[in-house]
Amino acid sequence: MSLPIGWPIGWYFLLTAVVLIGAQATMAQVILVRELLVVFYGNELCLGVILGAWLFGVALGAGLGAKAISGCQSKQTLFLYLLLALCLMLPGQVVAIRLLRFIIHVPYGQHISILALLLSSPLIIMPFSFVVGFIFPFSAYVFKGFTKGAATDIGAVYILESLGSLLGGVVFTFALAPRASSFYAMALLDSVVLTNLLLLSIFVGAENIQPLPRGAGARLRLRRMPLLLSGIFLSVALWLIVSGDIRDVEDFFIRKRWESLNPGIELVASADTRYQNIALGKEAGQYSVYASGQYAFSFPNPYEYGPIAHLVLLEHPAPKRVLLIGGGVGGLLSEMLKYPLEELHYVELDPKLLGITRPYLPEGEKRALEDARVKVFYLDGRHFVKECGRATPAWGRYRYDLIFIHMPDPSTASLNRFYTLEFFKEAKALLEPQGVLVTSVSSAVAYIGEMVGNYTGSIYQTLKEVFPYVAVTPGQTNYYLASSAPDTVTTDIPTLTSRYKERGVQSDYFSEHHLFTYLQPEQVRFIEKRLQDRKDTPLNTDSRPVTYFFNLLLWEQFAGGQLMPVLHAMSRVKLWYFFVALGAFLLVRLLMVRLLPSSIRRQRRLNCLLAIATTGFAGIVLEIILIFSFQNVYGYIYERIGLIVALFMMGLALGGYLSNTVILKGQRDCSRALMWIVMGVVSYSLVLIPILRWFPATMSGSEALFMFLVVIPGLLTGMEFPIASRLYMEEAASASGGLPTKASEMGFTAGILDSVDHAGAFVGAILVGVVLLPVLGVEGACWVAGSLNGVSFILLLTQTMQYVPARR
Repeated sequence: MSLPIGWPIGWYFLLTAVVLIGAQATMAQVILVRELLVVFYGNELCLGVILGAWLFGVALGAGLGAKAISGCQSKQTLFLYLLLALCLMLPGQVVAIRLLRFIIHVPYGQHISILALLLSSPLIIMPFSFVVGFIFPFSAYVFKGFTKGAATDIGAVYILESLGSLLGGVVFTFALAPRASSFYAMALLDSVVLTNLLLLSIFVGAENIQPLPRGAGARLRLRRMPLLLSGIFLSVALWLIVSGDIRDVEDFFIRKRWESLNPGIELVASADTRYQNIALGKEAGQYSVYASGQYAFSFPNPYEYGPIAHLVLLEHPAPKRVLLIGGGVGGLLSEMLKYPLEELHYVELDPKLLGITRPYLPEGEKRALEDARVKVFYLDGRHFVKECGRATPAWGRYRYDLIFIHMPDPSTASLNRFYTLEFFKEAKALLEPQGVLVTSVSSAVAYIGEMVGNYTGSIYQTLKEVFPYVAVTPGQTNYYLASSAPDTVTTDIPTLTSRYKERGVQSDYFSEHHLFTYLQPEQVRFIEKRLQDRKDTPLNTDSRPVTYFFNLLLWEQFAGGQLMPVLHAMSRVKLWYFFVALGAFLLVRLLMVRLLPSSIRRQRRLNCLLAIATTGFAGIVLEIILIFSFQNVYGYIYERIGLIVALFMMGLALGGYLSNTVILKGQRDCSRALMWIVMGVVSYSLVLIPILRWFPATMSGSEALFMFLVVIPGLLTGMEFPIASRLYMEEAASASGGLPTKASEMGFTAGILDSVDHAGAFVGAILVGVVLLPVLGVEGACWVAGSLNGVSFILLLTQTMQYVPARR
């Protein structure tokens, strides 16, 4: 695809406009996700909902755009106004997100319910994505004649948008996100887009998107209003950047968001890092740290963290080398260092967390961080443990007497990685023979019902699968004490009292009498019996994160519980349910084709749309599976998420280019080509199961190999779109005897296929986050994606066997 020789500069601005649509779309998704994660306390359920709402908006917009374009008299002018609308909508949506808890009246400290999440997210997300979808058929229209055929023109727009998405993902992730706030990034983006729009309005004629001939500009009417508005808004954006006033705008709305989350608490500092949003508040002399809106810890708080430090260290007879993953500041480190430790390795993901809190820490905590025995690693805890377990670890071979996983509850898929069977095995490999592993989750004091029992029981049963000896402390928080050696972990108060006295530790915040508070014998027996009785509770694994799903149930119950029956029904879903439903659907479709032979051309168009929808479904499902699996395999994802998304978009662009090349070379049997691409999606979905199960994570170059896996679903999805576009238009033209109809028009075809593609992806995004991964696991999700496309393959195969060439 290249510009014809002699085409003036106006075409370059048109090409740039389409590329920038893709860049705007990707950057808008990232910004909106980051903003909503803070409001929704970092829970990753919102990611599926956000992505689903985005895709639904694109699908709806493209579908309505396909219908609107045929009746629109000023397509080019509307195209310019839509470009302008994209620049103005995103800042308004960010403001709405920061004020969302005010808007829907969520009380302080309460989670937003899943129902409120499902209802509010689409209203905020969809306006922008609707315009992205609506503009696609108009983009295809203004590119009419760009290549040698209508289908390849559509493919060209698809490729350019995909390249723009690739560019936007890379620029935002590696250039803007680490350095710029949301409003600063939006101002820069709008400045680039508005500059191009201003030039496009100048160089493009009034009735046709054709470049102005040299010297003929004065004879053609310019689009005065888009030109005027572009100039005004560009001036505003540049003024905000140059004057520095954009920082005042950012700070104002950050404080409004803070007031909705934590009224009455003074905001001391706030920062967006590459991992999360960190906010530091102050009330009555005590500081509280919030990570992505959710409370993390407070300091100074020695009366809470001091007893925890002693309780944990007393579980080992003589700890010398300790690994602490997360939550070190606040009083924990200083109390742990009162023991005769030789080394204390503290792993903290985000260096900015300590950077923000250090100036306000008590002197004792500052001294603890500077203690010669303490070594701080700014790494993902899962990655640190995995790397230490390799034959040649990057930072030395370590073995520990005690590992304390002091992480928040597994309320997200990212946090759930620290509570899985695989992680417990990796951590066990770093322990000495008498080593102890300690972790914790929230629980209930006096009553363990079904939901709390499933939640805490899944952790207990998973630990028991790895460690033969597991003890549990009662209370609002259950501490799980695990070891491979007998007579090491214990809840016996005399034994722990003896260990404490032998070490001669003196503390203002703990004495042996605290043990009676934490380890009342009746409560210990109660909690252990309840957890031991739940032998049917499924294990929490990397590929099937059931504890994350159980936490989701608790979240909904605490937030109001309107969707509890639905979530309970989801927890009982079996894989064969999908197989039965797909089999029934396939039978009905085959009967329709058999009983309605007069509408064979229409049935073929429906099969074409179904193939696009199922591939869109599989594309997003496989992308999310690979992101999820990369996180599990390597223990970190944040620094690579931009690269993963960019590689998927590169696959889309490359696939679209290959298909356009095939069409331009005169490939006539598009039905057969489409069928084999769908077969490729089926094969890849199923082959991915053993690949991920036995992926050689420790092999040199394995990360590059994993990145190659990300390109393939994008490649298959991108290859299908131009071929399906041509097939759809040819079948529509044949059905009408070669006469032009709405279905055979280029703009309509581009819009309807883009709509169906994103509708399938919308369903996939919702299902993979809520049902497929948490309930069926990675393998079940792959089977669903492969089976769904298998239905499309069978229908296309049947269609090919009774193929009647379409009129060209």
